[in-house]
Amino acid sequence: MATTSVAPVALVTGGAGGIGRSTARAFAQRGYRVVVADLDAAAASDVAAALRSDGHEAEGIAVDIGERDSVIAMIDTLRERHGRLDAAFNNAGASSLRVPLADLDEADWDRVLRTNLTGTFLCMKYQIRWMLAQGHGCIVNNCSVFGVGGSISATYTASKHGIAGLTRSAAISYASRGVRINAVCPGLIDAGMGARYLERAGESDTAATLALHPAGRAGTAEEVANAVLWLCSDESRYVHGHLLAVDGGYGAR
Repeated sequence: MATTSVAPVALVTGGAGGIGRSTARAFAQRGYRVVVADLDAAAASDVAAALRSDGHEAEGIAVDIGERDSVIAMIDTLRERHGRLDAAFNNAGASSLRVPLADLDEADWDRVLRTNLTGTFLCMKYQIRWMLAQGHGCIVNNCSVFGVGGSISATYTASKHGIAGLTRSAAISYASRGVRINAVCPGLIDAGMGARYLERAGESDTAATLALHPAGRAGTAEEVANAVLWLCSDESRYVHGHLLAVDGGYGAR
């Protein structure tokens, strides 16, 4: 039987990654009961265990966001164990090869679109249905600076533009029904995919990338998390369908 917790409940997909971990912790520090969902069940459990060791309420669960039945099972688990869903950060995503469109392998296209676009769509679909039934909720999608601009990676760029479109379309549909939907658009972040890029890039490539960010540095996972928490707070209650840049000025160039 579902039991509605007194504390608000937040779901973070891709919760075992750098941005996901920081956002899960930020939610927990604001008094949320946090559900950390990830394809890597053991890693999700480890993140949740670390939060519990600090006195927070958290659990880790497995999900493959590109698989409809897995997403439904995730939502059913939340409903049965917590009885409510106040905030969701759809953060899980896949990186892609940095190649132009004509050189793209179709398998890479299918893999990235399955996770980034179809996965975000499936999560939003079932989160929105639940939030409409309970009369409230906030959803934040992890888009990218490449969701409002372009990059050499055709697959990743297309998937993130798709997330931007889903965010704005859904915001229009549900703004008057108690559900707020927005997105964050990170630039280069020193966690997750960004950290892996910095590890592989040579000194000149790193310098060139940082030069595109007027702030002159990579952002932190905590800075993205702060933006997500603001978008889920009452302080942003009149913000709908916004793509919030967390990019050190990259998009202002």
